Amino acid sequence: MKMLPFAVLHPTPLRGIRPAGWTQDFLERQANGLTGNVEVSGYPYGYKFWGTQQGDTKGSIAAWWPYEQTAYWIDGALKCGYLAGDAGLYQKALEEVDFAVEHAAVDGFIGPDSLREKDRWPHAVFFRAVLAQYEITGDRRYLEALIRHYRSSPHPMGWDRDVTGVEILLYLYQESGEADLLAMAEDLYERFNKQWPRHDSAVGTMLSEKKQTEHGVTFNEIAKLAAMMYCAAGKKRYLEAVVHGYEKLERNAMLADGLHSCSEHIKGKTARDMHETCDITDHTWALAYLLQATGEARYADRIEQVIFNALPGSITKDFRALQYLSCPNQVVVTGTSNHNLFMRGMNWMSYRPDHEVQCCPGNLHRAMPNFLSKMWMRTADGGVAAALYAPGSLKISLGEAETPVTITANTRYPYQQSVEFAVEPAQPVTFTFSLRIPGWCGGASLSVNGQPVQAALTPGSFHPLRREWQAGDVVRLELPFELALQRWPSDGVSLTYGPLTLALPIKAKAEIDALDTTTLQQKMALAENYQPRPVVKKPDFPGWDLYPESSWNYALCVDEAGLKDLKVDWNDACVDPLDAANPALKVRVKARRVKGWRIVHSHRILQSGHWTEKGQFRRGLRILQGDFKFTPPLPKRPRLADEVQEIELIPYGATLLRVTVFPQG
Repeated sequence: MKMLPFAVLHPTPLRGIRPAGWTQDFLERQANGLTGNVEVSGYPYGYKFWGTQQGDTKGSIAAWWPYEQTAYWIDGALKCGYLAGDAGLYQKALEEVDFAVEHAAVDGFIGPDSLREKDRWPHAVFFRAVLAQYEITGDRRYLEALIRHYRSSPHPMGWDRDVTGVEILLYLYQESGEADLLAMAEDLYERFNKQWPRHDSAVGTMLSEKKQTEHGVTFNEIAKLAAMMYCAAGKKRYLEAVVHGYEKLERNAMLADGLHSCSEHIKGKTARDMHETCDITDHTWALAYLLQATGEARYADRIEQVIFNALPGSITKDFRALQYLSCPNQVVVTGTSNHNLFMRGMNWMSYRPDHEVQCCPGNLHRAMPNFLSKMWMRTADGGVAAALYAPGSLKISLGEAETPVTITANTRYPYQQSVEFAVEPAQPVTFTFSLRIPGWCGGASLSVNGQPVQAALTPGSFHPLRREWQAGDVVRLELPFELALQRWPSDGVSLTYGPLTLALPIKAKAEIDALDTTTLQQKMALAENYQPRPVVKKPDFPGWDLYPESSWNYALCVDEAGLKDLKVDWNDACVDPLDAANPALKVRVKARRVKGWRIVHSHRILQSGHWTEKGQFRRGLRILQGDFKFTPPLPKRPRLADEVQEIELIPYGATLLRVTVFPQG
């Protein structure tokens, strides 16, 4: 893959990447779980849209909607199947890719005619899967098919997400060198900024101090384009805008698990603010473009925090159920426990295979495969960088003679405080191998073949190693984790340990959702417009109601000065780092019970939602009556018990019910 002219880093092709260890286990759970059984998530899954010329859109929210949802799954399933070595899953997704490409219109347009004049956003999602197949095979027919598509007709700018075609156009430009593709991308991006100058993702708005309130997915999908446009055209204003835009986002909306709030719009950063599971994928994908444009390690740090914490924290660990909305503090998760104003009182926080709106059950499948696809980056000097750390390997050609090289990351990171790289060139070859020193790590050390590297390892940077590499070379990077105290609104505190957020796991009483609450919600939302579909139910894929069975209402008795006294117990017997019963580590912390801090029980609530009334679909505020139990906010003036106890925190990703942000005792 070629680099855009102003990029600092660029991902390596997917065909050279292999997972291992816990990442391989994660992908296999995906393949055996929801990714390989997506039909249990309900319509439009289990129906072909890109894989047929007769898409069944009757009763869908809009004509474009099922093409977006199913494209998410196709992209994630194709990458997951390839990386996990699951040929059946890979082929299932590839069939839809190949059908769409092979059945393009005479002029080259791919997809239904209903998307010609507007709503081209689903193409940007689907074409990522087409380009993934190009990366896997090197078959230029996929590239040429997409080029013909974009040349087939003028690209519409009917709504804000139509601009996301810029991402695909720039990929095609970097691979083909065809100047008209860059011109199309520049024109489309310029039209967006002229048409929506006050959009949170517009260049001028990102440069301003305006707080973001945009839909989270929309912000990330559009904002990242400025980084791509900089890489292609070199306009510094684009780079300055996107860097400042994400600095604002982190300052105003970042949550304890590493992801910003988006419920569904960007909001705040309290213990009860939450994020849409879709944005796990979209935010990390966007950050990867900032990493490519700047070469700054902080964006890789952020990607790891989201993937190691927010991602596993939003799913059951067998990958058979997910939350639509997930939260740092969630002490009760049921069919009526969503405490967010948006869809309050509904099951949107419940762990289940289906949800009323189907974007998250599709987008989730892309998160881990996308992370693995960005682990390794090419550098501008022709070398390679280990950008993200996890077990796995890379096969690549390096040096003037394009010598085949395999680099293997032997590690359990982030469940281990070191990464060892085995470098195996086919013959001796000189290149630069750069390693990321995380911003949180002040005590990193590095050795090559057992000999210490005598150089300053600056936190938040990439350290280059240039030498002639020979078979059997071993690079070892020690990354001692450090405990840190994070402060949040309402005098909340949380703990991190290296890249891991820590949380108090709450023992849960688990009940299967016998009411089929998602179907009930869809019927209530659509009323007479509801279109019943054949429902695929599998007993191993239930929805869950989780109620707390252990104490959770604690205040932490710790401050920055006391962090040195905390004990971290690493568990060498840990087999599955996402197993809360046998986690990779525990941190013992002194705490005191908070009197009166309990679950909120309401019978009448205000909800911002959607419903159908007299045949008209409506959105807005309404009053609902029922029996609702919600996670409480942090107490304003906590009343603390006298007794000091010791509680154990574990990695956030191993939890379902949890407290992450505590009052300070």
